Amino acid sequence: MDWTDVELISAYRSGNMDAFQIFYGRHKNSLYTFLHNKCREEARDIFQETFLKFIDATAKKNLTNPKAYLFQIAMNLVRNTSRKAKIISLNDEFDIPDIENEEIESVSEEEFKESLSNLAKDKPLFYDVLHLHIFGKMTFEEIGKLKGISKDTIASRYRYALKYLKDFLQSSQLHVKEG
Repeated sequence: MDWTDVELISAYRSGNMDAFQIFYGRHKNSLYTFLHNKCREEARDIFQETFLKFIDATAKKNLTNPKAYLFQIAMNLVRNTSRKAKIISLNDEFDIPDIENEEIESVSEEEFKESLSNLAKDKPLFYDVLHLHIFGKMTFEEIGKLKGISKDTIASRYRYALKYLKDFLQSSQLHVKEG
């Protein structure tokens, strides 16, 4: 039987430890990836603390979207650990997705980090959506439930985030070529 997250947590609350193991196995990789990309050094500690807080919450609350709640705990812990945005680390080269059939040349890790840092500072709502979708592997619908807004608004914020990154990287490439 393929149980939903809600069914797994309900079974866990009723004493079925295997149900929690299934839930944990289903979400551990995406949660760890999300945390590792947000805060590399503290990822393991925050990962463990997230699940501890989640277990405590399951005893007290009837969760309607356990995955979203799990990621919300993680996001809150990351924010509490450091109010300053930490940027992901990538390989030496990273290709930005083609938006509206316009090519962007390959950019360095430093340029991409700078673009993400600016996005986090200038447009934190867009940054959160981009990060949750790409690294948290959450759907727009899941992010919408987490944030309490429509999935269409989330999709729009995601597109704006990509456009912001594209524009920033194109302008930085122009400065390099002109200089």
